Amino acid sequence: MRRLSFEERRSELLDAAVRVIGRDGLAAATTRAIVAEADMPLGAFHYVFASRDDLLVAVIDHVTEQERLAAWIDAGADENTDPADADAPTPGVAEILTRGLDGYLRLLVSAPERELALLDVAAHAMRHDPAAVERQWQTYRIAARASLEYAADLARITWTLPLDDLAWSLASCLDGLTLSWLTARDADAARTHIRFLAAAFAAHAIPRKETPDAD
Repeated sequence: MRRLSFEERRSELLDAAVRVIGRDGLAAATTRAIVAEADMPLGAFHYVFASRDDLLVAVIDHVTEQERLAAWIDAGADENTDPADADAPTPGVAEILTRGLDGYLRLLVSAPERELALLDVAAHAMRHDPAAVERQWQTYRIAARASLEYAADLARITWTLPLDDLAWSLASCLDGLTLSWLTARDADAARTHIRFLAAAFAAHAIPRKETPDAD
C-alpha cells in the first residue's frame, strides 16, 4: 500500500474525481468509483472528506485554482525578456491578459475533462442546490478578480471600472469561451476571441500613478 501524506491523498482523490465526472458523468462518481480510480481503499476517502458533497465543493476549488495558476504563470512569462533586466519595458495589459487567457486555453485543450466535470457539478446544483451553484460561480469571480489584480500589477495600470464588475465580466467571458471551445473544439477561433477580450478589458485601464520614494 502506498504511503501518502494527507495532502497527497487529497490531491489524488480530487484528480480522480475530476477524471470520473469528466469521463462518466456526475451520477457515476460514487465514492467507490472515485477511490477505485485513485487506486485507494474506501477508507482513504472518509479519512480525507466528510462526504461526497464535501468532495464536490473541493473539486470546484481545486480545478479553479489550477486554472488560475496556469493563467498567472503564462501572464507573467515573456520569452523575449530577461527577468533580471530591471530596465526592460513593462508589457501592456492587453499582452498580459492575452498570455494568461492563452494559458487557460492550453489547459482547457489539454484536459477538457476538468471543465466537463465543473459543468456537470453546476448543472446538478442548479436543479437541486441553487446556493451551491452560486458559491461555485462566486469562486470563479474571486479567481477572476485575483487575476485582474495580478495583471494590473504586472502592467502597472489601474482599472477604471470597479474590480468586482470587471471580475464578473471576465468570469462570464470565460464561461462563454469554455462552452464555445467544448462545443466546436476550434482553438484558432478561441485565440481570436481571446485577443478581442484582452483588448476590450485593456480599454478600461490607465497607467498607474507611481508614488515617489520618500527621501
